[in-house]
Amino acid sequence: MRRQRPWLLYILLLYILINKSGAISPDGEALLSFRSVIVSSDGILPLWRPEDVDPCNWRGVKCDPKTKRVIYLSLKNHKLSGPISPDLGMLAHLKVLALNNNSFYGTIPSELGNCTELQGIFLQGNYLSGPIPSEMGNLTALQNL
Repeated sequence: MRRQRPWLLYILLLYILINKSGAISPDGEALLSFRSVIVSSDGILPLWRPEDVDPCNWRGVKCDPKTKRVIYLSLKNHKLSGPISPDLGMLAHLKVLALNNNSFYGTIPSELGNCTELQGIFLQGNYLSGPIPSEMGNLTALQNL
């Protein structure tokens, strides 16, 4: 019986490595968190599946082909309703955020100031309130707000 235990350990380690490699990327986790706070939509977000290793093939999402990091999120005109998740601030390489012409409400999350590569933020046509967060001053590449 003692000789079998090392094999069980190897099998367990192999199982963990296989499952870890199939886990969704951190960018995917941020987008799934964003999806979880959406109250309603036209059906686009259920196509975002947690089983996918990366979100690069999800509708409205574009990734850098080399790094597989999310650089573009465009979900305009999809009847999305709810607050904008602060977890979008975890998309460190995001260049364009287009959520215009939906029904988002609440404030603009200050965490978007962490997306220092943002060049364009398009939020018009929503029900956002409050001031523009001062953290947006960190977005030195921002050309459109």
